[in-house]
Amino acid sequence: MEIEVENTVANKAEMAGWFQRKVHWGVNRKGAPDRVFIKDGRVVWIEFKDRNEEPNAQQEREHKRMRDAGAELHVVDTVREGLRILGVRP
Repeated sequence: MEIEVENTVANKAEMAGWFQRKVHWGVNRKGAPDRVFIKDGRVVWIEFKDRNEEPNAQQEREHKRMRDAGAELHVVDTVREGLRILGVRP
């Protein structure tokens, strides 16, 4: 499940020294990635999904805006993939 992947990656990343936070945009703004991870000057945004699920149209638009502005943003559906992106050993 999405929440299990998200929580496992967040917990292991934090144990590996990553600062991480759950993300919520303000009122009337949707499509925020689920979490932001920061370590050693690197800022990584991750949208967690159930296995083989894709972001919805609103999320896709917001992700594109963020990437166009230079953000590192990933869509992740497995613990292994999330940890690999962050360079954390499983």
